[in-house]
Amino acid sequence: MEREGKSDPIPIDIILDILSRLSTNSIAKFGLASKFCGSILRGQDFTELFLITRPLSRPRLLFAVQNSDKRCLYSSPQSQFPDENHSLVVSADFHMELRRDMGQEIFGLVFGLLYFPNTGTGEVPVICNPSTGQYARLTQRSSMNNLSSLLGYDPIGKKYKVITPSSSHFDPENILTLGTGKVAWRSIRCLVDHYPESEGICINGVLYYMASNKFQFSGVKIASFNVRYETLWFLNADVDVTFCPALAKLINYKGKLCVLSCLWDNQIYPKPLRWKVLMLWLWVLEDAEKEEWLKREYTLPVNIVHGNVSVVGVTATGEIILSMDYTSESFFVYYFNPERNTLEKVEIQGSEGSEKNLSSRVYTFVDYAEDVKFI
Repeated sequence: MEREGKSDPIPIDIILDILSRLSTNSIAKFGLASKFCGSILRGQDFTELFLITRPLSRPRLLFAVQNSDKRCLYSSPQSQFPDENHSLVVSADFHMELRRDMGQEIFGLVFGLLYFPNTGTGEVPVICNPSTGQYARLTQRSSMNNLSSLLGYDPIGKKYKVITPSSSHFDPENILTLGTGKVAWRSIRCLVDHYPESEGICINGVLYYMASNKFQFSGVKIASFNVRYETLWFLNADVDVTFCPALAKLINYKGKLCVLSCLWDNQIYPKPLRWKVLMLWLWVLEDAEKEEWLKREYTLPVNIVHGNVSVVGVTATGEIILSMDYTSESFFVYYFNPERNTLEKVEIQGSEGSEKNLSSRVYTFVDYAEDVKFI
């Protein structure tokens, strides 16, 4: 029997099943259709169903290319064993673009989201999801315009939090929890005033970053912030390196915190070769409770390297990745496998940017996975 007037609504479980089979771009368009559609994507039921019905995507490299007036985001497959692959050329897929005034600096890739703190620029912080092409501007107190902020993630509560550390005993530490439906900053008292000296790296719900305070401790220490319980402590880093943000970098090494320091040296090989080599030192935090560190040291002959490169991270399988810092006619990333002592280069096509004859700054992130988080 046919029913006159409005038809029966589609059951929510059928909507969820249909959505879980769509591409991320189609899912994003659905979420923008109405507030009701957006609430479906933000629900835990959809997220869990998406992870079950969709096969786990292989990790990718994410590239943020900074042009004069905009920033373009691309990604390409992340080769797990590039030296066994006969085709060392891969294509990059375009995700989205942002006006340059939305983000002057990038503070890492945090569980699928990019964070632009916009410290001291007069602009509010911005978060974006490259998979869905969405972005959002965050509210900010006027007193926080010149304070550095970081993004962390609580994997148990499945919540993102923006943290603004206290740099003075006159100012409290500020926290903004995202995804709660109510955007409001909270203040907590921090026992140790400090200022972030690097971007953060979030591992297993702990946000690590380098911090300094010339009045309370000397040099630079590693701050550890538990995102779920909102507690802060400092590591007694027992590593023979002077922490300097320009020389050292915090990375995720197979699920553990790692301090990476590198040095270019062209004095090792005698003339007339004069090959440059890259010396790498890694201090891995093997036991966080006991604060036990393990040192690793590598020397990479990089005669195959083109242009300026930087160490951008370590893959989940333990390969150290180097990437070119600027676009050119050809753009390369390099995979160093410590176990096999191999260094292979892979050409990335399609991420050169839109400005011809100009060199654009490129920021590269490892282990990027497709995510449908709806901002």
